[in-house]
Amino acid sequence: MRELFDIIRANPWPFGAGLFVVILMIIAENFGRGIQGDGAAGNLPDFNGGGECGDGGGGD
Repeated sequence: MRELFDIIRANPWPFGAGLFVVILMIIAENFGRGIQGDGAAGNLPDFNGGGECGDGGGGD
C-alpha cells in the first residue's frame, strides 16, 4: 500500500486525469437523462397548484 502511495505521489497526473474523466462521465450521463426527459431529472414541480398563470386578457 505504501508503494502505491509513493507511485501516486511521484506521478499524480494519470490518477487525477482518471478521476476527472469519471466525474465528467457521471455529469454527462445525468445531463443526458435530463434532456431526454425520462422523468429521472429535469422536471420541475407545478408550484401554482394547477391554476392558470394569468387572466388570459380581456376583450372589450
